Amino acid sequence: MNQIFFRISLILLLAGTVHFVGAAQEPVQKNTQKARVPGPGKEFQQIIAGYSNRATAKKYWKELASLYSGADRHYHNIEHLNNFYHQLMLCQAQVKDWESLVVAMVYHDAIYNSADRRDEERSAELATSRLSKIGFPQEKTDLVKALVLATKTHAESSNSDINLFNDADMSILGQDRDTYIRYTRNVRLEYAATPNFDAGRKKVLNYFLSMKQIFKTAFFSSRYETAARANIAWEIATLPISE
Repeated sequence: MNQIFFRISLILLLAGTVHFVGAAQEPVQKNTQKARVPGPGKEFQQIIAGYSNRATAKKYWKELASLYSGADRHYHNIEHLNNFYHQLMLCQAQVKDWESLVVAMVYHDAIYNSADRRDEERSAELATSRLSKIGFPQEKTDLVKALVLATKTHAESSNSDINLFNDADMSILGQDRDTYIRYTRNVRLEYAATPNFDAGRKKVLNYFLSMKQIFKTAFFSSRYETAARANIAWEIATLPISE
């Protein structure tokens, strides 16, 4: 398999563009006040401030917000962070180290479309560099690095937090068809100049269909596995036939 096509296409597939934050409704008593969710930027700053101060937390977030707001970021942008965060919120009760997952989520696509295609490695390096300056615990820093690097292949891990993190990142594959179509349009805009885009994407789509299980956790598999396979099969049918 052409590794460049595979690598680029894998990047295109693995992340979410929509969030589903549903609060359980009481059957009798009506709750007219919406639940307040802090959002990734606010919670990230709260975590960083806990190990440093508000000024440092604000500085770190400003740097990240700038990186995610590039004009060429049609998909890997602030909206993507919001959606990823809300997917993680769905499984928060199962997460062992919530702080590390939030920090890793914010840094995981900080560096994007680098010339040497080492986006994940460079993003992990940025995260560890910033965390080392505020005394973030080493074991948590190591986990942040592992989480960011895990998004390069989304392989199954012995660490349950990594599996939840990867599955949340891949959850876009199992969303409703309209959302999935919007996702495919966004990534196509982002990688419009990529040679042989359709051929490379089709190879990775078929790779996912060949997996025994796309989602590695029961939590996400029960929600998205069936729809993901249907979406992928639909997209393959829309792509040009390879010569």
